Amino acid sequence: MYVVLCMLLFIGVFVLYHVVAKCLGYAGFQLGNSFNPDTLEHDEITTLLTKLSHPEFEGVCYGFSLNWALAVAESKEDIFYRQLHLLRSHKSDLPVVLERIKQKKHEFHYISEEELLITTLPEICEKICIAQDPIAYKNKYGKLVWQSDINSILRRIKQEGSGVRQVFYKTHTFGSRQEAREYFTLLAKSKLTENVAVIISTSDHAMGFKRAGRLWRFININDLYRQDINKPYFEFDAQGLVNELYRVSASGPLIRRLTVNTDFIALKIPPGLISRLENKFPVFPVYQRTPYIEKISFFAMAALQGDIPTVKKCLKAKWSVFSNNYMNDNSPVLMAIYSGRREVVKAMLTPIAQHINKQRKKDLATLLHIACRYGGWGIVEDLLHITGININPLDIKGKTPLMYACKSTMITDERKLFRLLLNNGASLTIEDKNGFTALDHAIKNDHELAIEMISNRMQFDEDAQQTVTKKQRAVVQSRLNFFKKAPAGGLSDVYPTQFGNNQVCILPNG
Repeated sequence: MYVVLCMLLFIGVFVLYHVVAKCLGYAGFQLGNSFNPDTLEHDEITTLLTKLSHPEFEGVCYGFSLNWALAVAESKEDIFYRQLHLLRSHKSDLPVVLERIKQKKHEFHYISEEELLITTLPEICEKICIAQDPIAYKNKYGKLVWQSDINSILRRIKQEGSGVRQVFYKTHTFGSRQEAREYFTLLAKSKLTENVAVIISTSDHAMGFKRAGRLWRFININDLYRQDINKPYFEFDAQGLVNELYRVSASGPLIRRLTVNTDFIALKIPPGLISRLENKFPVFPVYQRTPYIEKISFFAMAALQGDIPTVKKCLKAKWSVFSNNYMNDNSPVLMAIYSGRREVVKAMLTPIAQHINKQRKKDLATLLHIACRYGGWGIVEDLLHITGININPLDIKGKTPLMYACKSTMITDERKLFRLLLNNGASLTIEDKNGFTALDHAIKNDHELAIEMISNRMQFDEDAQQTVTKKQRAVVQSRLNFFKKAPAGGLSDVYPTQFGNNQVCILPNG
């Protein structure tokens, strides 16, 4: 027995030794990797943004790519790359370095050119955040702005007096690498200048490319300094760029097909660009044997971008805005609502109207539910104009659209939203499956505006009911006085009728 116990003890110590060694080795690797001076990883950028008191972001690829495109269009590309280099150099100590430079300024010490450029890093970091999630920075914009509204974002982050804007946009789908290569051949023939930047986006990632001599310069926040430790970008010929796009973009059931949004950022539109790309990739009508999932993916991307010409072509082709017979988060109409694309939803109103009360399979939410939470008051207003819409549908938990609006967010913190719902008959008395009314939800979520507007409406309704009751009493009293004066036998023509909740007697006309 003693021998067995010793063997078990030896085995336990041996296993524990190897586990601890492996953990320490992994921790050492992680520590060494996080301070690699030759890299600037995506997570290192988001961590740095948090250190500078910005919100925690899961990703900032869009904000990063748009700021790169702005720098290209304003001929400040080299400055942007120098800023990236400094972010890489000071990714672990930027706040400390900034404080040191601030102290040197205060003491009137000499500030080097590099130190001056370091002081611009908080500004570029803020611009990345403002572009990544404009809804979170509603106060800076003065209104609700969605990520897809590029020109509104550019007006906020570009230099005063700059004429840079989104000059062209289009949704493309490529059935093969050969088609994608033909696209870049067309772009080259359009004679793009080197200060025209293109943001190319999939459903969950944004990157950028531009012309660089006879090559294509490509930047991807997930792969900075991978091709060259001195340059944050790649340089490819057309085939190399296509291969890279497929590598980072295509996955799952759509691995054969690459579907993307493109946004051209520049001072002016390149000549001949629209005519060359107007009905290319895809060519409408789309080949009938194209798989349905690929068509809907393309339609949803067009809805996300707000590509109205393409959306109208998809509608004309009778493609479903609901992803066929059911509604899910990848449905074109939901992509439009999630991205605040009011003009896209308006274009879809005819097919929407036929199924306005359709419910999402997973939670029984209707378009009105979803618009109240994510789409903004404008889309809600358009939906409420549709004949037959149910203002009080219940989702799987018994919640109404008004209850969805009582979730406190930048989108739901709008008086117009509550005014629209309340003026169109949103119920204040319906309880969900937990017994909560809309006011209960507003209180639970600490939604001050919702509490105020619902409470005011309840008080208004109570006052109105009291006024109606007084009028009812006056009507009844006048009828009684009339009956007292009526001649004998005259009451045989009197019949009862309903007035509110009270029955009164009314004489027939004539």
